[in-house]
Amino acid sequence: MDNINKSYNITNSFLCEIPEHPGVYIMKDKNGQVLYIGKSLNLKARVKSYFKKSSDIRYSVRFIRKNVKSIEFSLTSTEKEALILENNLIKKLKPRYNIRLRDDKNFFYIKINRNETFPRIELIRKRKHDGASYFGPYSSSKNLKETLRHLNTIYPLRSCKNSLFKNRSRPCLLYQINKCSAPCCGKISVIDYNAMVDDIILILKCKKQMLIKKLKSAMHKASDNFKFEHAAMLRDRIYAIENSLEKQEIISSNRTNKDIIGIALNDKYVSFNILQVIEGRLEGTDNFLMNHNEIPIQDIISSFIQQFYHERPIPRTIYLKKLPEDNQALQEWLKDRSGKNVSIISPRRGTNIKLLNQANMNALQNLLIEKERDNDLLVLKNSLGLKNFPNRIECFDISTFQGDSPVGSNIVFIDGQPKKTFYRKYNIKTVTGQDDFAMIREVLQRRLTRTVQDKDYPDLCIIDGGKGQLSCAFDCYTKMKDNLPHIDFIALAKEPKNNDKKISERVFLPNRKNPIILREGTGIKNFLDRIRDEAHRFAVTSHRRKRKIKKLTSKLISIPGIGKHREKLLIQHFGSVKKLKSASLEQILHIPSIGPSTAKIIFGYFHPDLI
Repeated sequence: MDNINKSYNITNSFLCEIPEHPGVYIMKDKNGQVLYIGKSLNLKARVKSYFKKSSDIRYSVRFIRKNVKSIEFSLTSTEKEALILENNLIKKLKPRYNIRLRDDKNFFYIKINRNETFPRIELIRKRKHDGASYFGPYSSSKNLKETLRHLNTIYPLRSCKNSLFKNRSRPCLLYQINKCSAPCCGKISVIDYNAMVDDIILILKCKKQMLIKKLKSAMHKASDNFKFEHAAMLRDRIYAIENSLEKQEIISSNRTNKDIIGIALNDKYVSFNILQVIEGRLEGTDNFLMNHNEIPIQDIISSFIQQFYHERPIPRTIYLKKLPEDNQALQEWLKDRSGKNVSIISPRRGTNIKLLNQANMNALQNLLIEKERDNDLLVLKNSLGLKNFPNRIECFDISTFQGDSPVGSNIVFIDGQPKKTFYRKYNIKTVTGQDDFAMIREVLQRRLTRTVQDKDYPDLCIIDGGKGQLSCAFDCYTKMKDNLPHIDFIALAKEPKNNDKKISERVFLPNRKNPIILREGTGIKNFLDRIRDEAHRFAVTSHRRKRKIKKLTSKLISIPGIGKHREKLLIQHFGSVKKLKSASLEQILHIPSIGPSTAKIIFGYFHPDLI
């Protein structure tokens, strides 16, 4: 069946008109804003459940009854089609009351491009369709980097970028300390180098036992052919790989790959803990925490599985305590994505039920930690008289030096923790000279405009400054208020120094004459200081980088033969006048589009006595 879209206004009789078909329903408010997207095998039965007169006092049900003014339906032929359509619409429309995994950018992938003669291992955050091999994502960058450091000890692949690799004429220091095989200078053959790459790929695919078997066979063969040095090298390599295996406990004799998903929830949050078992070994664990808005837990589980496995490797089996209602459709969707049969099972006995209990305990522990953070945020809300609960806090600061190279910073704390993937810097475009008020006005104008588009609404905006900066920021919000939900605003300023007492923090609020004084040592002051200091650090760092590049640009302009293209390359490579000045002629030659004659001109500009 082709998708058929129908829209109904909420009236007393509209429930009777809803079709009894599989499909997706889209709930909207009076302004046409999408509030929630859901799916069902029977649209009529599902939507009626939201409007039945019952004792159900869930917040979302009350909210939907009060705010939903129209519902749009899109009919599908099967439940699986409805599941796919729902997932696509959530990504496109970003409804406020659907769960979303918004922190995918925190995860690393390993990239190995076999199209290169001597490929290297790259850490990236976003996969591309470029024919390279990708592994991941990996949730812990610290553990991943430690693993790669260990692999580099066993397999010394090159780590330099292609631009340096192509122009190098002699081995670097890494070759001297056995951290690189120096393919740039012909110290290793293409065959031997790619054999190391093959071994690393086997490790990344968690086929270590297969690799060890292969290496042992090669070791015995080398020994039989009296190549004892090569055999000894393979022996040491086998020992290093086996030693790394011993760190991971074997928890299952069954060598299949499986994920165990633990779930815990309270009146506000739902917590997921995923244990990843690969070839019988517990290889990793992930935690996710999000507001559930009292949406039915079955819908939350289904939506989480779709988002979690959108780009991640899909195992053969997924274990849950309670199966989702659309279990069959989910299994078919996972099969389509992975190209193999995938089972979603609720275990009853054995090792899997023990692992599931462990995952559930981890999820519950994550909830308890979050509850402590919530208590701190609740104290902040009550102490300052905020209307919103401050889940998402954004702080703004301006950094400049006498009006030169001004930069605005926007840092984000979610649930009391910094989220650096959401940090933004703003190069001031419309203000000249030292005018902090106009600068903060420009930054807030640009941020709130993006808020309307992206629907990532802050609950609390903190301005680093006094009453004047707060007035400018709040005035921007007031002018755009019709397109935004309620956002709380405060400004932070330190009290003037007084030798008789400790420095206190002054908190200014809109439309209030006198500030609230936060004494030294209080939990609220320490928390707000932490946020403000982070915004200040981010702003100052961005400002100094901008001034450094500006200084370098002004120097480069005066060098003959340097146009905009070469200027950009030099800035990207060196980043400061000091580094360019100390660079050798050979280092300048490594930059693409810089030939010998141009390199001599650049080097001679800074070292006229040496040319």
